[in-house]
Amino acid sequence: MLRGALSTRMRSKRTYPPPFPVLWLAAGGLASISLADATASASPPELLTETAAQFYDVRSPSGQSVLARRRLMTTLGVGVNDLLVADRSANPNGATLSFRARLRYDADYGGTAGETDQANAGSVIPGFERGPVDIMYGYVEGRRFLGGWLGFKVGRQYVVDALGWWSFDGGQIKITTPYYVAAEVYGGLEQRSGMPLSTPRYERDGVWRGDRTGYDPSLYPSFQPSDVAPAYGAALESAGSTWWHARLAYRRVDTTGPSNVSSFANGTRAAASYDRTRLSQERIGVGIDATFGEFGGLKAGVAYDGYRGHVANAFASLDTYVSTALTVSLDYEYDVPTFDADSIWNFFLAMPLNDLGLRANWDATSRFSLSTSARARAFAVQTANESANQAPNNNDLSKANFFPKSSLDVMGGANASARYRFGDGAFGARGSADFASTGQRLGLDIYGERTLESRYVVNARAGIWQWDDQQRLDRDAVSFQYVAGAGYKVAPRSLLFVDFEHDINRLVGHRFRGMLWLSLAVTK
Repeated sequence: MLRGALSTRMRSKRTYPPPFPVLWLAAGGLASISLADATASASPPELLTETAAQFYDVRSPSGQSVLARRRLMTTLGVGVNDLLVADRSANPNGATLSFRARLRYDADYGGTAGETDQANAGSVIPGFERGPVDIMYGYVEGRRFLGGWLGFKVGRQYVVDALGWWSFDGGQIKITTPYYVAAEVYGGLEQRSGMPLSTPRYERDGVWRGDRTGYDPSLYPSFQPSDVAPAYGAALESAGSTWWHARLAYRRVDTTGPSNVSSFANGTRAAASYDRTRLSQERIGVGIDATFGEFGGLKAGVAYDGYRGHVANAFASLDTYVSTALTVSLDYEYDVPTFDADSIWNFFLAMPLNDLGLRANWDATSRFSLSTSARARAFAVQTANESANQAPNNNDLSKANFFPKSSLDVMGGANASARYRFGDGAFGARGSADFASTGQRLGLDIYGERTLESRYVVNARAGIWQWDDQQRLDRDAVSFQYVAGAGYKVAPRSLLFVDFEHDINRLVGHRFRGMLWLSLAVTK
């Protein structure tokens, strides 16, 4: 039976997590309001919540439902800008103390109870939670203490620099001097999967970790138990300059607790595991961001992986302001996959990729704009022949595995878009094309959006896309889709919005998806 995306049919033998974390949201809101009330001098707190719901099925080409997705993701943000004084105008450059927090609930009601039951070896998915809650960030921040020299953060926080996005629980101290230099040190515990109110998004790839509480030791031995990961780092950066910023950063993370290094269940082979403090990652990098007045700007950076002993990432982006209406940009990025030091992937050859891009944006008038880009990607590949003892019959190299003559596998593509704005609306088109020796993909979308009477929001999009996979010649197809949505602005920064999507192609027939969005911003 074909079920539409907005179906509310409940399946038998399935239990659901709470439909909405009402108590969690209420507790967060009350806590923030209580914090502001307790500190009478603080500025009014701000509450922000965003909710997105998705309803769709993933079906096989035969029409059989493979995965049911009933997803709900909601976040709650709380902020108090100044906990020290009520009137900042009397001393605008004085010390400030603020609080920021955001929680996330990301549920998939389509998951079955068996997928989280450790006793059900046939269906359990280690690490999967149907209604996980995590703290995205939550910290107290102080600025301009000790005459402007001292700044600090305490709590769960992000670090963003040439080493990439990263998150930890702990403290950060920053000394900003009047001599255009700032120094920073931080330390704590890396945010990892399996730890309370945490997500695996910011730990290194290559290790499958989580909470093994309740698991039989012989069940999924490759699913590693999580434990605390001590981390620390330091940085030097420029401060006070209006046209350039540079940052030199170092970070080290250690792994503690046991780690099984055998792919066999206990008893099948002799147990082999680490159970000591050991390196997880060690990186050092530098980034620079400069603006050359009305001529252009430059961003560049490089990161070195201490465990692997080579440059892991490098990037550069040059923007040229040809005129007040035209900007032309050139981008380059070099990337080599790197992994947690416990990962078996460190024993395999990881080949780099190189991305080169050219972009242009032209604001032809105050209403009409055009943008276009071209890109190329080159993968480094192995070109050596098999040795004689690896070839079939040990002597016929002609039957050995094929290796390309070139050390680079190149692909390319281009984008183009146009937009026209009018009053409270806009319409436009965007197209994309990608080409490689193994296939191609190209298509075009046309869209429009409009706000009516400052309250009602409507939009629509239609597109046609074609793809061709040379490695699966029977899987080429042309797909048509359309999306229609409508919403209502409850307040200037609060919106309730719903949209419906319908995709059609010869491989899967018809697919439907419905989405509900709710954004609320409240200031006391």
